[in-house]
Amino acid sequence: MEIKKTCVLGAGTMGSGIAQLIASHGFTVHLVDLNMEILNRAKEKIKRDIENFLVKKDKISREQAGDILNRILLFENRDEAIKGVDMVIEAIFEDMELKKGMFRDLDQKCDKKVILASNTSSLSITEIASEATHPERIIGLHFFNPAPIMKLIELIKGMNTSEETLNTTKNFAEQLNKVVVIVNDSPGFVTTRLIYVLCNEAINILREGVASVEEIDTACKLAFNFPMGPLELSDLVSNEIYLHIGEYLTKELGSKYLPSPLLKQMVNAGLLGRKTKKGFYKY
Repeated sequence: MEIKKTCVLGAGTMGSGIAQLIASHGFTVHLVDLNMEILNRAKEKIKRDIENFLVKKDKISREQAGDILNRILLFENRDEAIKGVDMVIEAIFEDMELKKGMFRDLDQKCDKKVILASNTSSLSITEIASEATHPERIIGLHFFNPAPIMKLIELIKGMNTSEETLNTTKNFAEQLNKVVVIVNDSPGFVTTRLIYVLCNEAINILREGVASVEEIDTACKLAFNFPMGPLELSDLVSNEIYLHIGEYLTKELGSKYLPSPLLKQMVNAGLLGRKTKKGFYKY
């Protein structure tokens, strides 16, 4: 099976980035969200990003930029958007019950040859697929932010994911010029499990008064050659998301993943990071 046309559910930061990436490699993509206001805002951001990072840097022409945008089609109606596609990629909020319900519905409405992929960064693919009749076509396809730039894709094989689904999805990801790592289903997979521990421990170090925000981030950037420090990264991803991940990992894997009390305080105070203009830093 070859992937030619895709559908992305969710036009937030990750969903719009994934749509831009896919369209940039010649594929048609249906982008879905609740209303046209959200969708138009997402497409305008895609247009600005293409202009600023590709056209102005002479990486592509304005004609090529227009072609990319023309391959991104906007839909409010999910049932219409999934018609005729070869793959559906879900990029909605990290909530297990929400995702299970969505994949149960997609499994009923999509032709059985259509691959159903979740961009989840931590939730079990096996559980997401647990209410589907055809769990063999459900897989984890974890992109990283910003999706058009980050080189890695984490491909997660659920307990029932078929080899055909795995191989077809891997081939598609490689056509997007990504490096693919294949992992078995486990809470947090490889990347989220590791980066959460680093960020959460950095928050604990801050809470204990060992060093300031800037000193912690500078130490990590220069000692480990990281592009950004863990507190800056937590602000970028959203402190709320890291709290949600920590609570999920604690539930699934034990108390060593318990979120820092400071992280809970930050979220309760609305200091979520870049999305609220205030977190460990001000934006």
